[in-house]
Amino acid sequence: MKKKTKKIGTTKDEKKTFQYWKSIPKAILSATISTISCYRNIRTKKDEKKTFKWYLKSAEGGNIRGQYNLGLCYGNGIGTTKDEEKAFQWYLKSAEGGNSNAQNNLGYCYEYGIGTAKDEKKVFQWYLKSAESGNSDGKNSLGCCYQEGIGTTKDEKTAFQWYLKSAEGGNHMGQRNLGCCYQQGIGTTKDEEKAFQWYLKSSEGGNITGQNNLGRCYQYGIGTTKDEEKAFQWYFKSAEGGNSYGQNELGYCYQYRIGTTKDEEKAFKWYLKSAEGGNHMGQRNLGYCYRRGIGTTKDEEKAFQWYLKSAEGGNSYGQNELGYCYQQGIGTIKDLEKAFQWYLKSAEGGNSNGQYDLGCCYQQGIGTTKGDEKAFQWYLKSAESGNSDGKNSLGCCYQQGIGTTKDEEKAFQWYLRSAEGGNSYGQNNLGYCYEYRIGTTKDEEKAFQWYLKSAEGGNHMGQRNLGCCYQQGIGTIKDEEKAFQWYLKSAEGGNSYGQNELGYCYEYRIGTTKDEEKAFKWYLKSAEGGNHMGQRNLGCCFSQGIGTTKDEEKAFQWYLKSAESGNSDGKNSLGYCYQQGIGTIKDLEKAFQWYLKSAEGGNITGQYNLGRCYRHGIGTSKDENKAFQWYLKSAEGGDSGGQNNLGHCYQQGIGTTKDEEKAFQWYLKSAEGGNIYGRSNLGHCYGNGIGTPKDEEKAFYWCMKSAEGGNKYGQNSVEYLHRNEIAISKSERNKFKLIQDQDLKNDDGTCCICWKENSCSKICKKYFQNFSRCHDCGNLNIRKNVCLNCKLIEINYLSKWTNNNYEVNRIIQMSQLDEYAKEWEIWRWIDYSKFKDIEYLAKGGFGSVWKAEWIDMPEELFGFYNSNQVALKKLKNSQQISSEFLKELIVNFHCRDKYVLPIFGITQDPKTKEYAIVLRYMKNGNLIEFLQQNKKLLWKERLWLLNSFIRGLKTIHSKGFIHRDLHPGNLMITEGHNGSKFIRLGDLGLCRPVNEISSSGTYGVLPYIAPEVMNKNQYTQASDIYSVGIIMWVISTGKIPFEGELYDPELAVSIFNGHRPKIHKGTPQCFVELMEKCWHNDSSARPSAEMIFNMVEEWIRDLNETLESSLMFLNADQEMQNVDSESLCSEATRSRSHPISKPLMKHSSAIHKSKFDINNYIVSIFNGHRPKIHKGTPQCFVELMEKCWHNDSSARPSAEMIFNMVEEWIRDLNETLESSLMFLNADQEMQNVDSESLCSEATRSRSHPISKPLMKHSSAIHKSKFDINNYIGMTNLDDL
Repeated sequence: MKKKTKKIGTTKDEKKTFQYWKSIPKAILSATISTISCYRNIRTKKDEKKTFKWYLKSAEGGNIRGQYNLGLCYGNGIGTTKDEEKAFQWYLKSAEGGNSNAQNNLGYCYEYGIGTAKDEKKVFQWYLKSAESGNSDGKNSLGCCYQEGIGTTKDEKTAFQWYLKSAEGGNHMGQRNLGCCYQQGIGTTKDEEKAFQWYLKSSEGGNITGQNNLGRCYQYGIGTTKDEEKAFQWYFKSAEGGNSYGQNELGYCYQYRIGTTKDEEKAFKWYLKSAEGGNHMGQRNLGYCYRRGIGTTKDEEKAFQWYLKSAEGGNSYGQNELGYCYQQGIGTIKDLEKAFQWYLKSAEGGNSNGQYDLGCCYQQGIGTTKGDEKAFQWYLKSAESGNSDGKNSLGCCYQQGIGTTKDEEKAFQWYLRSAEGGNSYGQNNLGYCYEYRIGTTKDEEKAFQWYLKSAEGGNHMGQRNLGCCYQQGIGTIKDEEKAFQWYLKSAEGGNSYGQNELGYCYEYRIGTTKDEEKAFKWYLKSAEGGNHMGQRNLGCCFSQGIGTTKDEEKAFQWYLKSAESGNSDGKNSLGYCYQQGIGTIKDLEKAFQWYLKSAEGGNITGQYNLGRCYRHGIGTSKDENKAFQWYLKSAEGGDSGGQNNLGHCYQQGIGTTKDEEKAFQWYLKSAEGGNIYGRSNLGHCYGNGIGTPKDEEKAFYWCMKSAEGGNKYGQNSVEYLHRNEIAISKSERNKFKLIQDQDLKNDDGTCCICWKENSCSKICKKYFQNFSRCHDCGNLNIRKNVCLNCKLIEINYLSKWTNNNYEVNRIIQMSQLDEYAKEWEIWRWIDYSKFKDIEYLAKGGFGSVWKAEWIDMPEELFGFYNSNQVALKKLKNSQQISSEFLKELIVNFHCRDKYVLPIFGITQDPKTKEYAIVLRYMKNGNLIEFLQQNKKLLWKERLWLLNSFIRGLKTIHSKGFIHRDLHPGNLMITEGHNGSKFIRLGDLGLCRPVNEISSSGTYGVLPYIAPEVMNKNQYTQASDIYSVGIIMWVISTGKIPFEGELYDPELAVSIFNGHRPKIHKGTPQCFVELMEKCWHNDSSARPSAEMIFNMVEEWIRDLNETLESSLMFLNADQEMQNVDSESLCSEATRSRSHPISKPLMKHSSAIHKSKFDINNYIVSIFNGHRPKIHKGTPQCFVELMEKCWHNDSSARPSAEMIFNMVEEWIRDLNETLESSLMFLNADQEMQNVDSESLCSEATRSRSHPISKPLMKHSSAIHKSKFDINNYIGMTNLDDL
């Protein structure tokens, strides 16, 4: 009797079918023998030999049933020796006699060559006869012939009909095979419910194969509700019935906890039974147990042996596993060619895993010649067979164009199929597609979800990518701790990428405590695992000594490995090593080559460095066009350094057309990308209005960001902004302006004069006009109820005011109507009652100075200055506004600037009726006081003081004015928000336009007055520059110029002839050179304020660089620290002065109030004024002295005459003569009188480098170029 089987969920295997059917005759014989035995055992005991004897007698007697049973005895060795040929002969006799069972068994003998030669035609013929005789086994066997085309044409429909007949006849194997037809749609419509029903009937009939198939139906929910416990029960029955397939499935249930408790030992036991029963899948699974140590001791050699049996038995899974053993050398010697051969057999046998592995062999050249096209074909077969690994690899082929045309959409589709099939690699790759928009729309949330599935499925790359999502907030909320945890899982799972990321977390404290040693450890594992990025990062560790001892040679070696493996970051780092000579010999050409490789590989940092090579000619010829192109690629790729340098190219026109707007845009991207240089440059753009509107607040913000990142240029910029009071938050001012702008939207709500909404002053109410629309042009108001084209209309109405302060109010109004006015440029009329704690400070020729607190200082102004202290400069006799006062106000109005001592407004003392200018209070006094209190001030601070002073002067000169009264007393010092000190230039009382002819005489503090002014009394901006030179000397020494000398005509003539203060030893040469240019006698040789400013800016900018000028200032600082401070300045600290100018003059006759008029000295001397002769001076000495300084030069003695006279006095000293007695009496009187009364004039030291005669004759006047004729007869120089 013959029975055919098909394994559901496995590959068709005729050899297995044969093994199964080989056991069937035993079952039939058992039933027959049992019948005979029962018959025989009614009165006797079982006796197989007697059974055989009686069958033989029956057969020889011609009984066809006896002949059939005798064939069974010979075929199975019952009561006799087994003899397949005799079995065949007796089956033949019985079959020819018409026995249907014998006919079925005879067909079986012809099919498998039992006792005769194989003959498929005879197989079919005898099965047909058996079936036609009504034998249900024969019908089942005939169905198998039609199904598989054995001895006849394949015909699945006819096969189905015979199976149906067999099943309906109660044949349990036929019922099982009919179930297979319904399950797989063989010869009929697929119907899993009918399949289940026939399997159930077969199982209930005791068919162990049907029981196995029924178990599978319950396990996978085929034609019934899924029920793993029932599945287990039917597998158990099949296994106990001896079915090797059932035994294998039962082992699987125990291994993977399907319908029962997990029990690996029982799993092993049943796999062993299945394997020993010849089941090739059981052999494969038993090999797996030995390989992994599941339910038994691990034994790779036994694993290999069972895989070999399974493979040789034709099991494609066993063949695939055997290929893996040969590939990896598991339980045998590694042999890639054999691995390939077994993968090939597995693949050709239809095993999708084998097809996948065979694809890998072709792709990677394992045991065969590499062939991407063949790899693609096998991946395709594997994928089409439903293998999720094959689908994933097929996706990779389409994504990367391996063995086929690149097609990202197909790649995405195959990744999707693989992922939906539960493949963790496919899920990871699908997440990658969603993240990077490969073949689909970018969707970070979906990317995150697929990475999560992959990670939870144990995929270590998926775990790594999930960590990246948590670290960067991709598709989920950023969570660095979770990122760290997933990196840890990936790393511990052996993923080199995860190990690299974990090292990064430990290095940069991401989701964990910083631990450089652990960072190094994980980088090392990653690198040793062949990860190119791990190798590169390990190189960084060795290069910088991170978590290990610094070793540049090892760093170089790891960079080299990374680079040679194709890592573009490694190539870039290797280029840097060659450029800097790190761990190897410096080689700029090799550096260039590696940068080039890195750049061509798409590395944006490599592109940046390659751009630098072309820009500066490093290892190649300089080429600005190529530099620009590589910077562009780097920038477009997102490299912040490339973006910064690209911005520089656009700003300077390097390799491209100059374009400041593009420069600004690239600096912005660089800054937003975190680049400290980009931030610094962006701040510079905002600070100077390069490619964008000027915005000092944004300038400060970005410079601060740059500084916080450690950029020295950013730090210098922040200091620069602080020192220039640019670093002031405008939030309060913006808030104030917002509220104000909202109020002004109402047409009639705000007074156009005082800007108050409800409480206008009386004068406003009296003369108020409704300017909701401009009454001149009819346009709607834009700001402060004033049309931009007619914004001075309101001022015309102020002419109706009855008091005399119209001009003052007009100036105030003009400052308020200036739409672009800064906080410090807006003046106000301030009620005197708004000041408290008014304190007297000093008195001068102009009036007096007071200190006060402004109790309701506007918030935006207070926010800028961080103080509400002000100085009140009360003007003497100012009850009526004078023209001079108005001139000072007008000059200040035109020169409004943060670097000029700001005026807040005007007020009037209600008691004295004196007007007062409200100024910023400068709490650190004037320049000379500050320097004498800070004798060891560093040169950096001195330069910043000079810088802030020159800024103010530059502003004045740029507005077309001359200050005319520059000296340290007018340079007031205070500190900014960061404590830095700076100068604000004050006292513009003598400031006049350049084109205005002066008629007020020569005023000033003598040492600071330019020589040409002493001569012709004409001021120019170059005259101010002379004063700058002397002030530079003051800044360099902290001393008063010409200290100890009288500020008199003799000093004036000396200065005119070239005398200057002695330059202090150690003063930086570059400073000296600029100072000497400033005080040059020839005014045309002096630099402009702009030139001085640029030079000082350059010095400050270069202070942190190793340049000649910076070294000069550094050396000067060092020398200053080594010299006793007393030697730097011999003057005792002077009394504190105040925010208003106070000239440095001591001689009473040399002072005209607070201003020095040198003309009065000259006229006085011309008219006969001489020094007072002291009482007791010998008369003969007096007479000779008076002859010498006689006004009439012809009356003066010659030098010869003076010499002879003095010689005579000396010779007669020991004689009792009139002259000698005069000198003797003078000596006696000197001893009796206090030395202080001997001379009312201070002794003067002289240190002039040249002689300074008091001009005794015309030739001396001509030589000194001093034209005294201009002053002859001028008794009132103010009339000039």
